[in-house]
Amino acid sequence: MPKLQQRLMDGPFGPIRISHDRWPSVIAHVQGAGMPTVTVVPDRDHGAMNINGHPVPTSRARNRTRTAVVGDRTYELRPTSLRRAELRRNGTLIAHARGTFRSYGPGNGIPGLDARVNWSQGIDPTDVAVGQGMVLAFGAGAPGAFLRTVFFWVDNLS
Repeated sequence: MPKLQQRLMDGPFGPIRISHDRWPSVIAHVQGAGMPTVTVVPDRDHGAMNINGHPVPTSRARNRTRTAVVGDRTYELRPTSLRRAELRRNGTLIAHARGTFRSYGPGNGIPGLDARVNWSQGIDPTDVAVGQGMVLAFGAGAPGAFLRTVFFWVDNLS
């Protein structure tokens, strides 16, 4: 039985608890006060998520933008650079995410585990749960294969 690991992060409505395992299949849960529980299967290319046990349709655009539809809300995680992304709800910017070089290393099963999210005003607990889940599952930023390799070695040698 895999050992469940937990991490607490600061959120706009109080602490956000991220619980995850690392093997045999990575599954992570995002929970917090007043937030619906989001479960993700992290993977930059083929990640999946559900909210309160219900599947959330996700898609990936050519520019590596990830889209998730929750009820009447459409969330987009748009990479803006190697380690940065914007999170939008129905086209409105609601957060900026910043990842780490370590998240690009081989064997890292959770792309956005170390990412930090800065939230805008006018958000609600569902925005935070879904947004944090998307960052956790798909990571912040959009490296190509070459840059992932280069920055993995730069990160480990420094």
